[in-house]
Amino acid sequence: MASSSNGRQRPLSARLVTEECGLEEDLCSLHFLEVDGSRGTAPSSKWRSMSNSGTVFDGFLLAASSEVGQSLLTLPHIFAQVGFTMGLILEFLFATLALHTNFLLVSMHAQHRHKMKLEDDPRHRDPYHIVTYHEIMDSLVGSRLKNLSLVVVFFALLGLAPVQIIATASNFYILSDSISKRSWALMWGSLFSLVAFVPTFRHYRILAIVGIMTTTYTSWFMTVTSIVEGKQDDATYDAPTSTVQFFTGLVQLLFINGGHSTGIEVADVLDDPSSYDISYFWSYLYIFTLTMPNAFAAYHTYGQECFNNTNAFNLFPRSIYRDFGIIMMSLHQAIAFGLFVAPLFHIWEDFLRVHDEPFKVRAVARLPLCALMLFLAVAFPFFGAINAILGAFTTSFGTFIIPCIGYNLAFPSSENMVKAPAVDIKWVRRINWAICATVFLVGFVAGGYTSLRNFFEKLDRFDFFAKCYQC
Repeated sequence: MASSSNGRQRPLSARLVTEECGLEEDLCSLHFLEVDGSRGTAPSSKWRSMSNSGTVFDGFLLAASSEVGQSLLTLPHIFAQVGFTMGLILEFLFATLALHTNFLLVSMHAQHRHKMKLEDDPRHRDPYHIVTYHEIMDSLVGSRLKNLSLVVVFFALLGLAPVQIIATASNFYILSDSISKRSWALMWGSLFSLVAFVPTFRHYRILAIVGIMTTTYTSWFMTVTSIVEGKQDDATYDAPTSTVQFFTGLVQLLFINGGHSTGIEVADVLDDPSSYDISYFWSYLYIFTLTMPNAFAAYHTYGQECFNNTNAFNLFPRSIYRDFGIIMMSLHQAIAFGLFVAPLFHIWEDFLRVHDEPFKVRAVARLPLCALMLFLAVAFPFFGAINAILGAFTTSFGTFIIPCIGYNLAFPSSENMVKAPAVDIKWVRRINWAICATVFLVGFVAGGYTSLRNFFEKLDRFDFFAKCYQC
């Protein structure tokens, strides 16, 4: 039996899977098949081979599933805040900057794994250990950036997961208003909590495929229906009408590109974690095919009516196609809930000191955290306003500012870098400082003020635990 970093004996089912990675063997982390406390056997069934993998394609599936989801339903609303031109420009700009900062994080991850191997760190060969965002910052930069990143990632995911419950409740209220949104939230939040029994991202292949199918259908349903409906007679396009409205929409677009909080955990379970930037690049291209046509077509058809509907399903007439889209989108939100809460599970297990325990113990320990997510979803059911706050206060730092600062401090030169950039690192560092300054001023300062103002306006109007928000 293998030993853990603290000397405890590992169960036989913690079976290491080693990979041949050619000359860059040290870039490959040690991955494991599920640890369930039972005696280990090689997974021979077709089901396990289909659901458990770590290829570049799996990285693409996970990245695409986590990057776009319920935000599809808010895009027409966002365009009604920032306007056609700025909506397209900002979406392209933030997505491209997110692609850049994802490369920075992947490079830092590769360096951290290499460092662990050189130092013979027992965590490098620990089948239970999954590298986290804040661990990388601690290893390559220091404890201050580690603590900041831990706080940012924790609150980002603590907000993202409940938003999936809120959005699903909103969807099903459109499908059937015989039950209040609050009751729908309680029902679906309880079901979503079952993801506590899914071990790691390596077990998400089929779920990720389903997730992409659902968002693809929903996006193209909205696009095609908008085109068929044509421009409405009373459609107007006068956004933005105020500075507050513009910056609220801006940080909501910032939020859409905020999947970096889970990126490190996704990369670490791939067979070759250093290839995650390739996975993310393909997801970046694919997501444009979903977001751009959808937002442009819906806003063109309905105009400023989109401003009063944070959930775009409200814009479309009832049909079997729309109702099927609601069900598909809700299925995606269940999967996205798992993608966002999984890194929180790792933080939570470390806090409770059960990360070395058999999976059955860890699964039970995760349930109180799921209960907290459900509580937050019921207490604050305004997912559009929450998206804006998350964009300003967590996405701005977790996706843009911290990766840039961390990379610049970790790599003053390209000497001894495991994954060096294709251009002179001096230019990369200059670009990083420019991104930090711009996102801090525009996203955090201006966006933070407007998003908080918008949130408290919602709270004054609907109060805590609103039975039916925007019914």
